[in-house]
Amino acid sequence: MVAINEKDSKPVSFYEFCNAVAQRLNIDQNKLLPDASWVDDVGISSVDIVKIVMLIRQKFGVKISTTQAGRIKTVQNAYQLLESALNNS
Repeated sequence: MVAINEKDSKPVSFYEFCNAVAQRLNIDQNKLLPDASWVDDVGISSVDIVKIVMLIRQKFGVKISTTQAGRIKTVQNAYQLLESALNNS
């Protein structure tokens, strides 16, 4: 679990992160396994990855650089990016 910044102290679990992503992209949450590739396994496009980054920025209140966003390949990568950003805020 990760603690959100001062704006909201409620922790964010991997499940909650996946639930938010599934709702935003209208996809089956069961596809969001840690090692699942966004493109190959989940079946989303690079445009949808941008939506995930925007979700992280808006819902969880953290800043994600374009360089960091470009490294997102798996579901776990995206969650780790969220964790890292929250730990550094």
